[in-house]
Amino acid sequence: MRPADAAGLAAAPVMSSGAERQATPAKPRVWVLDDDTELLQLLQERLLSCGWQVQTFERPDALKSALQQVMPHVLLLNRRLPGTEGLELLQELRGSGYRFAVLMLSALAEPEQRIEGLECGADDYLAKPFLWRELQLRLQRLLDYQQLRPPQKVPELEIFRIDGLRFEPAQLRLQGPEGQEAALSRGDASLLGFFCLGPGLTFERDQLLQATGSLVNSRSSRSLDVRISKLRKLLDQCHPGAGNLIESVRGRGYRLQANVQRGVG
Repeated sequence: MRPADAAGLAAAPVMSSGAERQATPAKPRVWVLDDDTELLQLLQERLLSCGWQVQTFERPDALKSALQQVMPHVLLLNRRLPGTEGLELLQELRGSGYRFAVLMLSALAEPEQRIEGLECGADDYLAKPFLWRELQLRLQRLLDYQQLRPPQKVPELEIFRIDGLRFEPAQLRLQGPEGQEAALSRGDASLLGFFCLGPGLTFERDQLLQATGSLVNSRSSRSLDVRISKLRKLLDQCHPGAGNLIESVRGRGYRLQANVQRGVG
């Protein structure tokens, strides 16, 4: 491993336990793409100690394959990668519609190089060597911001699998594990699709109303609560108890507490 890359990481002890390695849907997903295997191991241990779900990749193609199933909330992306440039990969991801946060890591730290990374679509840029505490704070800031901004639009051909349920937004169809089906309205499909793009994330009421195409202010209307109640019943219709996957978060909004996988079919 390049010594400069891990200088800050070695400054504090790593705390990790087997329990922390058991990822749950509620935990933010932090992914790392870097060709330095030793740095990847150090980062994985540190990130796990924060209670986050962590997945590491050494090759861009492995990352792209994983994106067919689920998205991270934040991606740590090394600028220099074997066979390609991190900037090129970032532009490709943004061009494909991926809007998760990206924090770029690089030893290229000149002002114009940082600007170039941000112009290509990075949400933040951190120069190597870096201090672990600074990286942790930057990641937390990006994760907090992810709670406030909507995910990208649901692709028309997207298919989601939600804890055994099959959801096809374009067909307005929801199907249970035993074949039970529920016909969705466009508003229902938009709302459920919005939840699927951020499983475990809490969405504000205004965000959810916007996702359904409503212009009603959430503070003066219970229209969202009615929509949520209907969506829960539709989920229960396909699989008893599935309506409980949509949880109320007091004073804020709602979240989908489920394991969500995505694919194109």
